[in-house]
Amino acid sequence: MTHPSATTFYVGVLLVVYSWLASPLQAAQPVITIAEAKALMARRDVKDPVRVRGSVTFTNHRLGIAFVQDSSGGIGYDPRTRTSAKFPIPGDTVEVEGFLTRRQGLAMILKDSSDYGAPEVLPVPDEKTAIPALPFDLDDAAQLRLDGHLTRVSGVVRRISVPPLESAPMLVEISTPSGYAIARLPWREPQPVLDQWLDCPVTLTAVLVCRADPPLLPEDASALLLVSYRSRWVLQPRALEEAFDSPPITALRDIQATPRTNARQRVHLQGIVTAARPRSWVCLRTEDGSIEVTTRQLTTFVPGQRLAVAGWPQNVEGRLTLQDGICRLIDHSGAPAPIHLEQGFFHPRMQRELVSLKGILHTHTLSGGIPRHTLELPSGVHCHLAWQTFLRPNQMRHLLEGSHIQITGICHIHSPGSFEAGADGTSPSISIHPRSLTDLTLLEGPSWWTPARLTLTVWLLSALAGLAIPGALIFRWQLWRQARHIREIESHAAAEEERLRIAREFHDSLQQQLSSAALHLETLKGAIHAAPDMLPRLIEDTTAMLRHCQVEARHTIWDLRSETTLATGLIASLKNWLENRVQPSISTQIEFTHEGQEAPLPEAIALQLMRIVQESVHNALTHASARHIRVHLSTVATAPAQRKRLTQGFHLTKVTSKIPTQGKRLRESSADSSERVLQPQRPPTMPHLHLLIQDDGVGFDPRLLSSPPPGHYGLAGLKERAAKIRAHLEISTHPQTGTRISLHLPLSFPSHAVTH
Repeated sequence: MTHPSATTFYVGVLLVVYSWLASPLQAAQPVITIAEAKALMARRDVKDPVRVRGSVTFTNHRLGIAFVQDSSGGIGYDPRTRTSAKFPIPGDTVEVEGFLTRRQGLAMILKDSSDYGAPEVLPVPDEKTAIPALPFDLDDAAQLRLDGHLTRVSGVVRRISVPPLESAPMLVEISTPSGYAIARLPWREPQPVLDQWLDCPVTLTAVLVCRADPPLLPEDASALLLVSYRSRWVLQPRALEEAFDSPPITALRDIQATPRTNARQRVHLQGIVTAARPRSWVCLRTEDGSIEVTTRQLTTFVPGQRLAVAGWPQNVEGRLTLQDGICRLIDHSGAPAPIHLEQGFFHPRMQRELVSLKGILHTHTLSGGIPRHTLELPSGVHCHLAWQTFLRPNQMRHLLEGSHIQITGICHIHSPGSFEAGADGTSPSISIHPRSLTDLTLLEGPSWWTPARLTLTVWLLSALAGLAIPGALIFRWQLWRQARHIREIESHAAAEEERLRIAREFHDSLQQQLSSAALHLETLKGAIHAAPDMLPRLIEDTTAMLRHCQVEARHTIWDLRSETTLATGLIASLKNWLENRVQPSISTQIEFTHEGQEAPLPEAIALQLMRIVQESVHNALTHASARHIRVHLSTVATAPAQRKRLTQGFHLTKVTSKIPTQGKRLRESSADSSERVLQPQRPPTMPHLHLLIQDDGVGFDPRLLSSPPPGHYGLAGLKERAAKIRAHLEISTHPQTGTRISLHLPLSFPSHAVTH
């Protein structure tokens, strides 16, 4: 049997061992602050366990999440230990020892960094630490200065989600001046009570979580609020009614704006809706401008509605806004008219105003292939078109680059340094937010000359110019070759014509005279023995014939030289030729007269006129036996009757003949009393040159004009020369009545009118 004292000794030893085993933290890691633990986690220096001490701010065994907070911050842990399910509760002071890790995105202390599990949690008796609730601000929360802290939030209930599972918490969306968050409430309320919560102000105390993964933190929420008890959820309906009971503000100049974290009281504002986006914002037009109201309200507002709004006035990037607005419909006053900006000059008061603009659409592609549309205004200002707010990209396909459009929308003026600022980042930029497709009007399609087409056209024209320049040079070279060939042909033709003329001269004069002289010599040869008494006369006749041949040869040489004497003028050349060339018999008289100022003539035309006079005078002397020859040259105006008589083209027509028995000029239809003449291709224009050669010789049959006898080239030569200079030639003749040759030449000489 064991002695009682020994029993007491063993019991004491067991109690000491149990107390040592039950108090492992007494000999574990030293206590550090939560901020130091998070710093170790940020540096990934978490090889050893850590131990922190603080007050419990939230516990939920079903979620497996609890939060402990000290003066430096808060951190989560798993409360599901082997102790009582009611331990710990908010307000208890505990020590938590374990490894730092992340679960569902939360920074937590767990038993193991890989297998998780609840850490060692021991109460700290006789120690109570009051943790003050910090004001809610999303900017501070984004910098992790409030993550895991106990915060106090004032906002408006916007939406309530009740899961079908009875044990699941309710999710309530809370909008605040600094943003919105999702509150998890671990209790249930009946539906009538929940209906009263909507759009009602509320103040709650909860643990703020900004870094967590879904489904713990929904993707569309900025923060998560973990509420422990119903007592930390307090509705304040009178706060909202007090705002709406205050006198409404109708002018923006009466609103005193502060940074959003310093807002203390809602303001009551009234205005007309110009644009709205559900659960996002509403633009209101007041007496002196427009203002944007951010709201998470489920109601859909349309332009023209008159609203009363209670919200927090704040200054965001230099512009006045109402945050977390609660909107109530007053009436409907009709859709507001936009402000038309013809030149596109913007005033700061145009901020969030409904405006209407006209301009040219331009499309740019940003990095990543994202299209960016801008509107070029008449003033040269470029506005960004932010229609992705309401419209999809496929709804804009009918608007092409360079289109002239009219757009109505909300004007946003972005301050320098913002994401939407100008290209240099220092100048303000302007964006227009159309409300729907009806705000876009296509005034005129783009010009067909798009930059791509213009570039292609320039390249094509450059290529054509590159081909055309060598082609033009080759074509010009071909023209030069053809012109040279034509000049050679004309030169040969002129030489041939001159040979024909010389042949006619020799045929009509020298050849006949030489033939007669040869015949007289043959007669003289036979008369030496047969009729000696006739020798003196035959010798005298033969000598006269040879002298005449000598004179004709000299005259032919003079005719060949007359071309070089035309430099002194046509009148002087004709006068000189008639005085030196013509030696008619005593019974023949040649008269040369001229009238008017001598017109300057091309050398080729003057030469042809000279040849016509020479041919005509020679024919009159040789064949007509004329007693009087008259040559008259004048520069006169064209008579109207004469212009009617001249027709287009060279053709044969009937002309008049003088009939001595009747003493007048008649138009006869018989072939015996008519002749054919050449007429010019075009009627002469005023003024013109008139040449007349008239004799009183024996004349000839007019039918010889159309069918001359073989070997006679005189009349044919006259016609050819008149045709070459585009002159109108008229011949009047009849047997025993003389011959009249009249020529009309216009004094306008186109380059193609004369051939050599």
